[in-house]
Amino acid sequence: MTRNTTEAQGSETLEAQETYPQVVSITDPQAIRALAHDARLIVLDELFASQATRTATELASLCDLTPSAMSYHLRALEKYGYVIRAASEGDARERRWRAAGARLELNTQIDSSNAKTAYLNVQLNAFRTRLNAEVQRREAEAKAGIEPDPDRPPMLTSGLVFLPEEKQLEFNRRLLDLVYEYEAMATADQRSIDSRRMFYLISLLPEYPNTGESGT
Repeated sequence: MTRNTTEAQGSETLEAQETYPQVVSITDPQAIRALAHDARLIVLDELFASQATRTATELASLCDLTPSAMSYHLRALEKYGYVIRAASEGDARERRWRAAGARLELNTQIDSSNAKTAYLNVQLNAFRTRLNAEVQRREAEAKAGIEPDPDRPPMLTSGLVFLPEEKQLEFNRRLLDLVYEYEAMATADQRSIDSRRMFYLISLLPEYPNTGESGT
């Protein structure tokens, strides 16, 4: 059993899905290294966000991979406890997969600083790829004379707000509550493999007094 799983998972289909953990905490450096592939990050985003089951064929369509190649990645993710095999649906001709929990979190107590840095780099690189693709898309639209929607969201925005500690906590909570509200709002149909998606990356970093040591 790997360190980031809560129970040993066999190869048999899991019938009691209600037993899976709500939070999958990544504590094993090897499990972090298993994420060093764009397709695997796409799979995790899809399964954890949708909380629905998907086949290898459906997931392959999101990544420009063959179903057999996607099955290989799914087995690797299963090995480290990220995904589990779901109960069969329909004619059951193809295995279905689901997230191993409701949320995926990096355990910051991991001893390996290299593993934590690798995880952050993988996540940031994936989002950088999406940003570059959006830049190219908007440049192509501008050349074609396509007027952007006035409410089009920014590709990237950053800055700071001046907040005492108690207001920082309120800011964090309200921002995340908004995300969770819209996540929960989506119906099963809106979470289908053909649904429209919007990716986000949120990082809230409080400033700490400069004492010569890293804040904890």
